[in-house]
Amino acid sequence: MSRSTGPLSRSAARRSGTLALAVALGLLTACSGSDETSGGSSTATAASSAAPDASGTGSASPGPADAAEGQTVTATEGEMFIELSEDSFSAGSYTFEVVNDGSATHDFVAERDGADVAATESISPGSSTTLTVDLEPGEYVFYCSIGNHREMGMEVTVMVT
Repeated sequence: MSRSTGPLSRSAARRSGTLALAVALGLLTACSGSDETSGGSSTATAASSAAPDASGTGSASPGPADAAEGQTVTATEGEMFIELSEDSFSAGSYTFEVVNDGSATHDFVAERDGADVAATESISPGSSTTLTVDLEPGEYVFYCSIGNHREMGMEVTVMVT
């Protein structure tokens, strides 16, 4: 989901480069995964990386994310915003590639019915991590729990079908 149609600004280019790095790390992780299964419904795995000074473009899928085989969704956090690469979800397992493209420390929390169901540790500026969550049908809110970041706009609501 791009927010502008003109030439990329330096921060947008850096965000796009960071996004590309996060996706590449996710693909590398998926390709080298083991057959081992987790007993829990969520896991957080740190995959720290420095933000590259590269340019690129992002794209979003037009339809609902299909989680039948597991789906990777990029969550970009910045100066008081969270932006997801998908805007509709089907029930299933999702791995969120959480990229902190801001200058402040953030985290990423999944909430359902007012209760947190999964969360990352704190994510330093320019770093990224992953969070795997099994989403059931219903409404979820993804937000940053650090300080008053949520109240300042760092939350996004999605409906899982």
